[in-house]
Amino acid sequence: MKSDLKLEPLCKRIEVAPIELLDKLIGEFHCEKDSDVEAFLHNTAVRNEQKGHSRTFLYLSEDSHETHIAAFFSIAIAVTDYNAVSKSRKRKILDYSTPGRDSHDYFGGLLVAQLARSDMYQHHDISGQELIWAAEDIIDRGRVFVGGSVIYLDSKEPLIDFYLRNGYDLVHKEPFSSGYFKMFKVLPEIF
Repeated sequence: MKSDLKLEPLCKRIEVAPIELLDKLIGEFHCEKDSDVEAFLHNTAVRNEQKGHSRTFLYLSEDSHETHIAAFFSIAIAVTDYNAVSKSRKRKILDYSTPGRDSHDYFGGLLVAQLARSDMYQHHDISGQELIWAAEDIIDRGRVFVGGSVIYLDSKEPLIDFYLRNGYDLVHKEPFSSGYFKMFKVLPEIF
């Protein structure tokens, strides 16, 4: 990662930046590879931040004249449907101490809801792996206060191998009707 990038919570920008500057900063972010994440940042991230639905973190490139969003990720609390998941799969995801885990139909966790790099930046500026590690670091620090043992994310098919290499596994072998695959990562015990 380039050393001039800094990680900043979106809520900090909302507090200090005039809305016109914030809108301009967000509006300049483009990600041709994934228009859904671009639309999230442009249309939903600020409102979700204000309502407490998710927390978005921005990698910013700043100099004396300009600020750009190099990349961002969002984290939220999520509930995952286990109705179609086999008992053996549930056991892999839910640890042995979860009472009645075989009969659970839904289970909560933390969701890496969005993850994207701007078209203005390349892998050598900030890699996808650095983004996922940063999201996991924020989750790890937060779970000391609120708990949590599983990270979820929704992946498009071309990114499944990337997430598998980073320790995630598939919840379902088939995509949801949206075309996304639900993936998970069991976190190590805190103590």
